[in-house]
Amino acid sequence: MGLKEFELIVQGNGEIVLKHAEDQRTLVTMKFAPEVVIYLGDRHVDVAKAMVDAGLRKVIDLQEREALPVNENSRGRKQLH
Repeated sequence: MGLKEFELIVQGNGEIVLKHAEDQRTLVTMKFAPEVVIYLGDRHVDVAKAMVDAGLRKVIDLQEREALPVNENSRGRKQLH
């Protein structure tokens, strides 16, 4: 999945929603407490973006780990070529 397949939308009720761009499925909904929004102001959207970015990076990391089998004999040793 490419990153262009997602949209981060700030809804009128203050919720921030991550949607799949193609079919508009809601994947994640974030709602910050009113006192957090007051404290951060409009920067709460930047915090939401960072949270989504970190989550997508983690998903990619997990996918890469699953794609590369771990050899028990090589665990703990690293060799660069």
